[in-house]
Amino acid sequence: WFTNPFIQSNTAVVDTLQNDLAAGNAEGYASCCEALAKADLREQLKEITVPVLIVAGIQDPVTTVADGQFMLDRIPNAKMFEINASHISNIECPNEFIHALHTTFN
Repeated sequence: WFTNPFIQSNTAVVDTLQNDLAAGNAEGYASCCEALAKADLREQLKEITVPVLIVAGIQDPVTTVADGQFMLDRIPNAKMFEINASHISNIECPNEFIHALHTTFN
């Protein structure tokens, strides 16, 4: 979810998020993961007509910058920001994330 430097310097935040995840229903989480794995909506991206902000964590090993670029190339009214973070960039780099929001939707 986070880069190693963030984990090392923000243990309380990381612990809170891990505890929140652990407190959830394991079966429900597994079902969500399965649904995400089975969902392939790539062909429908071109049908999106509203403004879209794609935020890609440069150090995210799961949803990569290449994944973001794939969406950007197919969504007509999309913008993409790359943030030097991992998966949860809004927590790891909140100022950059907010800048992306303001730049896109103001």
